[in-house]
Amino acid sequence: MLMLGLVAVATLAANGAQHLRYMALAFLGVAIAAHLMAGPDISVWQAALSLAAALVTTAILFIAARDGRFGEDPGWRLWVATIVAATTTAAAFAFLRTASGEDVHVSVLGADPSGVTQQAAAFWLLSSGVAILLTARGAVRGSLGALLMLTGTQLLVQLVPGPQFALALMLAWLQVVVALAGAFLIVNERALREA
Repeated sequence: MLMLGLVAVATLAANGAQHLRYMALAFLGVAIAAHLMAGPDISVWQAALSLAAALVTTAILFIAARDGRFGEDPGWRLWVATIVAATTTAAAFAFLRTASGEDVHVSVLGADPSGVTQQAAAFWLLSSGVAILLTARGAVRGSLGALLMLTGTQLLVQLVPGPQFALALMLAWLQVVVALAGAFLIVNERALREA
């Protein structure tokens, strides 16, 4: 549960950041907290691949900002995205806890063998990303929403039994491609503002 809280706080920090550089660093915090959630259940190569993609994504967005002042004020969008994500995640957590029919014991510290907290964190990231995309005014927040959704998908892929190399590699590349597309849109949006 503690890691779920870290994912939620890092997501709120990324969503609430007004400057793109802070948003990029907060996204790196989201990615690290999300991948620490799996703990020793994922292989070293999978964790290294996902964290390398998160580092590259952060670097791309950091460079696209060009300076520390560029960004987008979330305003009321922060509250809408947070309320939507919190209500849907709470409903999903209640459903996931009772769907298996067996008792799920979730501890504050330690591993969760049932995977319910990892599923709840993934749903938090997916619903946060959708809410941010729906309320985005520009490319800065749109890129963040898409990247949060991909991070949530990566968490769900880690729960799939069997070999996961192809899925992990595809999602890592997709994360970098989304960051590059977002950086392209951000640079063009900035050029239009400054023209």
